[in-house]
Amino acid sequence: MYPPQQPPYGPQGGHDPYQQGQPAYPGVPQQESGKMPGTVITVRVLMFIGGVVGLLFGGLVLLMGAAAGGDNAFAEGFAEGVQETGGYIDPTDIAAGMVLFGVVVLAYGIFSTALASFMGKRSAAVLWLIVVFQVLAGLLLLLGAVLGGFLMFIPLLFAIGMIVLMVVPASRAFYTPQPANPYTGY
Repeated sequence: MYPPQQPPYGPQGGHDPYQQGQPAYPGVPQQESGKMPGTVITVRVLMFIGGVVGLLFGGLVLLMGAAAGGDNAFAEGFAEGVQETGGYIDPTDIAAGMVLFGVVVLAYGIFSTALASFMGKRSAAVLWLIVVFQVLAGLLLLLGAVLGGFLMFIPLLFAIGMIVLMVVPASRAFYTPQPANPYTGY
């Protein structure tokens, strides 16, 4: 006698909050399924470039510092060059500083390249690992800029830019897991 009961949501009408076209964040356009937004692509490219530069430059400085601290012709020439400049710093201390700087830059290159390769995985952990990594890199760059390396401000601006690009709503929406549609199961 009575008409069959229809579910309150579904294809027959009503508002289905799990519909595919609903954005995770109001006001943010919905990306195609699995497609990275431009903000995430930009950060990924910058992290790959910074990672490769860090690997090359850090490895070069590390090798030069190790060679300058050893017993070889390069170390003798390095020590003579330091003495000619009138520096009062022991050449082995300079070599140790070069090794430390090389290790830090090499570690940045390794972590930056690794995180950039994981950016395709849609996980909140990936998003926040990248943000924390860029904050730590920014703090090190700020320390370097305060200690007199004014050229450190350039990569510092890139680190700040990458942090901002990762926390905008479009990037967060990409890394936020979407609820499953109860009617389709995905």
